[in-house]
Amino acid sequence: MGMEIRKPQIDRDIETDNCFDFLRFFLALSVFFSHYDVLHGSSLLNYPIPSPRSVGAFFVISGLLIYRSYCRSNTLKRYFEKRARRIFPAYLLIVLLSSILFSVFSSLNVREYYTSPELFKYLLANLSTMNFLHPSLPGVLDGEAVNPSLWTIKVELFLYLMVPVLSFFFLEKHRWFSLVIVALCSLTAVCLSRAADVTGVASYDLVGKWISLAAYFMVGVSLFLYREEVGRMKCFLLLPALVFSVMDGYVAEAFRPFAIGALVYFAAFTLPFLNKFGRIGDLSYGIYIFHAPIINLTICMGWGVNLGAFATTLLLVLFVAFLSWHLLEKKILSR
Repeated sequence: MGMEIRKPQIDRDIETDNCFDFLRFFLALSVFFSHYDVLHGSSLLNYPIPSPRSVGAFFVISGLLIYRSYCRSNTLKRYFEKRARRIFPAYLLIVLLSSILFSVFSSLNVREYYTSPELFKYLLANLSTMNFLHPSLPGVLDGEAVNPSLWTIKVELFLYLMVPVLSFFFLEKHRWFSLVIVALCSLTAVCLSRAADVTGVASYDLVGKWISLAAYFMVGVSLFLYREEVGRMKCFLLLPALVFSVMDGYVAEAFRPFAIGALVYFAAFTLPFLNKFGRIGDLSYGIYIFHAPIINLTICMGWGVNLGAFATTLLLVLFVAFLSWHLLEKKILSR
């Protein structure tokens, strides 16, 4: 694990003047906006960007930056250490905090709550990132998931593990293989989505979503591997990318990872006034993993669905994300 790793050489890195920090912040807020209506069962915001597209774009950026990080890491140990430091501290914190804070709003009394087998099932499933096995807490939210955003973390971790494998066996010498993986994952996800629509089997749709995220991630890897070519073509890719990103249907769905990837790359290097956005801190991960429990806590407290309640919830999410970055995430990463 401590040995040096073989990887593609970076003859020319991506431009350091980019706005990936802003894009991640914007995408995290987009997921929050979408989930605010979904969790409340309302149409207060009627946000135009569906959550799956925002999460897909998130994975594009992740694929690009993670593969770049892998190429810049001297050892596998260093690569995995950086990934663990980024993901686990805030993740473990929100799982444990949720199990404590929501106890106040459980229909069970304190003793029943903390001795309930359902609590231990929740902790075991969520601390292991297998949250789909038991996403709810005993007596809370009528059995609904406390933090529905966490389902993507297991996919992200799996893809982190696959990066060294794919690089060693394929991408080091054959970068075109990344595009093959995108195509295979995207077509498989579409086929599973169609199978779910036809048969009504929910597991098809669930597995299809996981594979779809892999397609988006590998688009990000491809963008890094083909960064010079894409940089020259980004303006020509803009119009078809816009078309396929907004179209519906299975064909558009198959091409959407490529389209979202092109839009992300275009935006990252075409909005120079946002390049310094990261100076406030990287709040995107905190927003992403904390927003759903905060929304659900406001529901438990009986907050209404109105612009005032929404604005207060938004400020609370931003404040918690700010604290998480500056008091936890940043300190862990800097060690």
